[in-house]
Amino acid sequence: MDNRSKSPPVRGGLPTCKEVLCKEPDTMGGMQVKVSSYQIGSVAVYSCPKGQEMIGNSSRACTKRGTWSGHIPTCQAIDCSHPGTIDNGRVIIMNQTTTYNSAVEYHCVPQYQRIGPYLRKCMEDGLWSGDEPRCEKTISAVSEAQTLGYMISIGAGIVLFLLILLGIIYARLRKATPVKNTENIEGAVRKEEQTAAVMSYASLSDSGDNIYENVAENTYDNPYDTATYYTEPSEGGPTPTVTINGVAVR
Repeated sequence: MDNRSKSPPVRGGLPTCKEVLCKEPDTMGGMQVKVSSYQIGSVAVYSCPKGQEMIGNSSRACTKRGTWSGHIPTCQAIDCSHPGTIDNGRVIIMNQTTTYNSAVEYHCVPQYQRIGPYLRKCMEDGLWSGDEPRCEKTISAVSEAQTLGYMISIGAGIVLFLLILLGIIYARLRKATPVKNTENIEGAVRKEEQTAAVMSYASLSDSGDNIYENVAENTYDNPYDTATYYTEPSEGGPTPTVTINGVAVR
């Protein structure tokens, strides 16, 4: 027998008492509710479909007034939100959604390898499955970086050595003793010798018995040991001629 059924009032008879009962609780959007009874103090328990979470109280009680306490809860999709970025890699959100059962993919940039899962899913608890992966440099990339570093170091050392060497050479060139111009000195010596070899012909006189009597002893110092002086008779008269190194001087 349904306890909620109402008996028609008895006219002219004694009043009767009936049990206060609550009605069937309301639901929204695919929500489910379980009720043990509709009597006062009974509890209605709400639940949301898989992949959704409840907003509000999940249970309501039947009050003495025959109504359910509180308000009807609502359900909304579970959202794990954006998982964040990773260094030296990128995160691809599938279907541009982060709600329940959505997936994200992880990719690393060239010369880096992924350590950890390739795919993660949004779980019922609002968290992404597994651990967040990371991107680490591959062994070949590390070797190339080390080789490049060594080459740069060697190149810098060579450049520094050349700069030091050029500096030393420049310093020595600045401190070097100037070399005399021997060409000018030899020219001056030859000029002096030629000047000394020239005899002052104005001091010679062809009069007298000895043509060398007016020549001072220090006038000509005989710079050429092979020089000879001799007279040649003149056909026209007794005028003597002096020959110096094959040159006739009158």
